[in-house]
Amino acid sequence: MILVSGQQIREQFGEQTSKQSRDQLLHQAASAAAKHPEWSLGLMAGRSLVMQRLFAQMRSTAPHLRIATLEGQSGTGKETAARTLHALGPAASGIFLPCPAPHFFEHLPAVIRESRDGTLLLNHIEDLTAAQQARLLDFLQWLDHQHARRLPDSAPRQVFFSTNLPVRKLVSAFSLRIDLANRLTVIRFTLPPLRERREDIPLLADFFAERFSVTHNKPVRGLGPQSLPRLLTHPWPGNVRELENTIHAAAMACEGQWIRPIDIPSLSPGFSVGSTDLAGPDNDAGRGSRQDTPAEDPSHDPNHDPNLDRAILRHITLVLAQVDGNKLRAARLLGISRSTLYRLLESRRS
Repeated sequence: MILVSGQQIREQFGEQTSKQSRDQLLHQAASAAAKHPEWSLGLMAGRSLVMQRLFAQMRSTAPHLRIATLEGQSGTGKETAARTLHALGPAASGIFLPCPAPHFFEHLPAVIRESRDGTLLLNHIEDLTAAQQARLLDFLQWLDHQHARRLPDSAPRQVFFSTNLPVRKLVSAFSLRIDLANRLTVIRFTLPPLRERREDIPLLADFFAERFSVTHNKPVRGLGPQSLPRLLTHPWPGNVRELENTIHAAAMACEGQWIRPIDIPSLSPGFSVGSTDLAGPDNDAGRGSRQDTPAEDPSHDPNHDPNLDRAILRHITLVLAQVDGNKLRAARLLGISRSTLYRLLESRRS
């Protein structure tokens, strides 16, 4: 038997367990959320209806969670959501330990010991073999017994799972056991792809810019008025992580307070921007460039996306407010002609 120390477990699975690290994450999130407290939850941000519903589900269930599953494409923020649930739940004072599900059984005693009275996140359950699925069921039964005997200190208080595909699809596509799927689908949180919540892009861009400003002590306030259209029309195959990496790169290149179009790296449809160096806490990074679903329906026209229309109209409205309704000045700030501005206002309000 190979003995593995808690420090090795934390280093291998990339967990930041110190109080200083947790405080730093919370400080960054609090600073970024201060501008939009009504649209944020922990390390997450979103004003779209789908995200507000997700936040409501998370707030209502977090205090009582023991086992839950997070579903969503790579880069949608499953680990970020798990960290937020951990911070809102009964294990908030304990450790948060992410671990690739297939590697869990290689270090089982050490992982359980290290995550006791805390939260364990098992990533990528779609990669489990049949034998590992059987062992996971045994582990869940053992966990039930520990809690029934009121011995939670000997086990993780919460266990979360994440997958890039809906659990029910894993049954047919990846031969996931039905009995295991039933255990994992009692409480589920679904993280939507960014292309289905385009109206959140301006908010997320400012959220990430503010977080970057705090982390790097660089006075970047957010997007300049001409930068948003490029972000709104990109399909974002890498989802929220790709947007975060894009804003990070743009903020690094930015020479003033506002990100200019020239600061934004090249965005190619179907090709995500990002690297493991810039990736946030969502541990889907490093699993290659494979996308689990098509980035965008080729027949989909972003100009007829109601979410995109709302986001563009909201941005135009904000710029108009900054110039006291002067459409000529607003058009100049937006980098378009006044006639184009009128046309955009009419088409998106009709």
